[in-house]
Amino acid sequence: MTDTHGPATDEIEQQITRYIQEELLLQPVSLHADDDLLAGDLLDSMAVLRLATYVDEQFAIGMKPADFRVENFQTIAALTAYVSATRR
Repeated sequence: MTDTHGPATDEIEQQITRYIQEELLLQPVSLHADDDLLAGDLLDSMAVLRLATYVDEQFAIGMKPADFRVENFQTIAALTAYVSATRR
């Protein structure tokens, strides 16, 4: 279900997860909303930049430099919450 502000939270989470799996990961990995995206070898710095660009363009949030914080990109759940809060 969508509202006047765009996709619902579940849809945002699904779109972000799908983008990470299809565009950023070198090998298939099962992702969960609370998996740490920045730990280990899951996403490198270039992948995080690509993810930020995707999120900014896909959800038209007008990301500011101050928004580019570890807390916003740590997990899919955190990124979804950031997008949802920013779009209101």
